[in-house]
Amino acid sequence: MTYRLLIFWLLCYAAIWTLLTVQLDPTLPYDAVEAYNWGGNAEWRSPKNLWLVGTAIWLPELPLNIYWYGGHFLAIAIGMLGVWVLARRLSGSTQLAWLALLTLNLSGIINFDIIPYNDNYLLVTLWPWMMLFFHLAITRSTSWWLAFALAAGLAMMAKYSTFALVFFIVLATLLVPSIRRCYRQPQFYLAVAVWLALVLPNLYWLWQHDFAAFKWVDSQTSMQLNFAILLSLLLVFYPLFLLWFILRWAGAVLAWPRDLPLRVLLWVYLLPLGIIACWFSFHVGGWLTEWLQSFLILAPALLVGCVRQPPTRSLRRAMIGLLCIALATCLGYAVVMLANVRNAGQKMVGIKAFSTGIEQRWQQRYGTELRYVGGAYLSQWMMVYANSHPQTITRWSNLARPNIYNAQISFSQIVQHGAVLFGQLGEDCAQTNFGGVLNDWPLMRIDSQQNLPFQADPQASVHMLCVAFVRPQFKER
Repeated sequence: MTYRLLIFWLLCYAAIWTLLTVQLDPTLPYDAVEAYNWGGNAEWRSPKNLWLVGTAIWLPELPLNIYWYGGHFLAIAIGMLGVWVLARRLSGSTQLAWLALLTLNLSGIINFDIIPYNDNYLLVTLWPWMMLFFHLAITRSTSWWLAFALAAGLAMMAKYSTFALVFFIVLATLLVPSIRRCYRQPQFYLAVAVWLALVLPNLYWLWQHDFAAFKWVDSQTSMQLNFAILLSLLLVFYPLFLLWFILRWAGAVLAWPRDLPLRVLLWVYLLPLGIIACWFSFHVGGWLTEWLQSFLILAPALLVGCVRQPPTRSLRRAMIGLLCIALATCLGYAVVMLANVRNAGQKMVGIKAFSTGIEQRWQQRYGTELRYVGGAYLSQWMMVYANSHPQTITRWSNLARPNIYNAQISFSQIVQHGAVLFGQLGEDCAQTNFGGVLNDWPLMRIDSQQNLPFQADPQASVHMLCVAFVRPQFKER
């Protein structure tokens, strides 16, 4: 009965949030445009993210908005199942496992906060299972190292922050005698081979592309004393303080665990978290909260694992309260979107009609499918909102390191199929250089260009945008 109720809860969570976001979120986040492009390139990574991010989104059979939101919340539901199983194993209590799971309702990490990201939701999915498999590998059987390697390799190929956990897990295998025995087992080396097979192609991409990813990360931060780290930690981890309060109110006694494997798990979690927090104390820029979010998904399970004496009072009221918070979060999200609070319900909605309008102009002019777009930032949205899903003609450069690019594009393809070029917003055709795309393709000839009005949403100002058409040389039959 417990497992059926658990699966029912997680399926309801995924279905409700998918329905809400598909119906109410006005436009896909820019991260969806990035992921769609990276998936289409089918390379072993991209300038900002690793190969799993693009691979996870490159299934075009469904409408992209349904796939984006549905994929997010189904993946997070799988991660929440991992949290429940991990908490159940560490605490030995089904009741505490439910409490750890429901505590996540206090945070936006499992709902509205995770929507804009193309990588964090994958960590929320994989980290609980990765830590569970590590715990099973050091307490039950070395055969679990293979499952750990698969989860850890995929998580690393979602975001490099996983390396922080994996590094200290490797240290644990070297420093803790009872874990060091794994080096005598052939299953462990098979697991290492699986992990390397997932990770090494990414290193090859970095070498080919002048380690562009590291240069991009370095460009996002600068050294400076950062007191905002305390606020960021509070905003991310406040559900943990409320969970601690609930446990203490219920009469539970928490203490540093006597069990060695659980102590290892805590150190593997706390040491990288402390190092990241310390590093950001002296650096500004980047996305600190985004880095910390994925650590929260593990925290409730680890905290209930520290319960030495079970609660003496019933947790029923607390769990009902957490369920009510889950419902209130859904209702609050719907109200914010429907009432268009701070333009949340209309943000960038104008790009949809504008994209389809440009595609219609192309088809009326040339009578063929639009294959390629290029130029300034707004052209990238055509990839997801034009019905033909055209590709960008921006090509890779180790010097420019474009975030969105086409790994396979050639000038002969542009000549054959033509392209639509976008200028900078607010510039007319006499001013624009189409985002520098003419420098990449100096032989490309513009057939026609038009000044068109663009309005991002009903409350935004109208700006002029120059759109140019490059005639296709061969029409499709």
